[in-house]
Amino acid sequence: MKSTKTMTNLAEPSLGPTRLAAIGMDQRQRNALHMIFSSRCNKRYVLTEEASSEICILDLDSFGGDQKWKEFRERHPDSPLILVSINSLEISDRHTLFVQKPIPVERLIAAIETHRRNLVTVDTDSEPAIEDIHCNDIKPIPGEVRVRRKAVSTRRAALLMSESQEQVFVGTSPDIDPEDPDHVDKIFYKPEHYLQGLAQQALNQAVRYNQNINIQGPWPEITLDIVSNKIWVSASDRQLRPYSTMPDTTLEVQLNPVKTDWTPPVDATEHSFQSFIWQLALWASRGRIPAGTNIHQPIYLRRWPNFTRLIITPYAMPIAALWAEQPRSLLDTASALNIPQRYVFAFYSAANAVQLAGETRRAVDTLIAPPAIRRSKLRGLFGSLLDRLRGGKKDHE
Repeated sequence: MKSTKTMTNLAEPSLGPTRLAAIGMDQRQRNALHMIFSSRCNKRYVLTEEASSEICILDLDSFGGDQKWKEFRERHPDSPLILVSINSLEISDRHTLFVQKPIPVERLIAAIETHRRNLVTVDTDSEPAIEDIHCNDIKPIPGEVRVRRKAVSTRRAALLMSESQEQVFVGTSPDIDPEDPDHVDKIFYKPEHYLQGLAQQALNQAVRYNQNINIQGPWPEITLDIVSNKIWVSASDRQLRPYSTMPDTTLEVQLNPVKTDWTPPVDATEHSFQSFIWQLALWASRGRIPAGTNIHQPIYLRRWPNFTRLIITPYAMPIAALWAEQPRSLLDTASALNIPQRYVFAFYSAANAVQLAGETRRAVDTLIAPPAIRRSKLRGLFGSLLDRLRGGKKDHE
């Protein structure tokens, strides 16, 4: 017979914010959850300790994650649990839900809400809405204690960055003194001098003329397929990266139209337009920002990035959550999160390259969340593409 200690459940549900505990997560991960709960969920959830929580989130990828899961179930056999892992799991325990890393915020919220509805009987018509969360079509993934671990793709495995991988995408530059002009000069780069800028130019041409474009240069074959909305590269990331980190390798290149019946080479790998340019921007910037960026101007986040399809640099989610809540300058963001500036610079360079982040332009934007972006004739390359993908839908001011 098990002791009382091993058969207890978690705390009783409250009428206030839902209390969640994060098991096996370091402080950086906890900060990310805290920022998401605060900025995107109207503080509907709060982080607390396991003993006082109503729902627990357990990171199976932490050291001894499987053992932590087993011990949790011994302590709380019927308590709601959300497992997260980069590996796919099959679970049949009705008290356990699963969300695969990198964690889509919508799926995490959907899992929390599923458990929350099971904790207490509520009138769903009177429940307050969570802005920008769409959970109706997301169903819990059944599974069991038996775990089937699938192979992790190279791209997703890269999200768990080692020190060497961080250097590739973020660099190693120390913080700058914003009052020292020599320091400030070192944090800028010119995207147009890199493969990043050339890819943006090719994308603009492909969308403008509705034709496939081949980027012919010293690198392996790169083709933008406007029909499938994909970029095909006849090289691995390792082979392409050297061409993306060196400036002025684009001096003698050509953007050539490709026939509509073009088919990708057998050895080519596909990328979405957004994920490819995002990656090129990280490679080119390595913890720097585009020339002309005002480091004191608040930054807005136009939309929440689809992190499931992008390379996630360290602290990317807390940075995004902070900007979604209130525009802040690059330097203020690093200070508020107490992180090295290069992490903020790298994330901004990538988000700016795909038109997800930019500088606010009015004094009022420093006080309130930014309104819809006003269009201009020079509204950017990726914005044009998004119009086409949305069928010409206009932004509302």
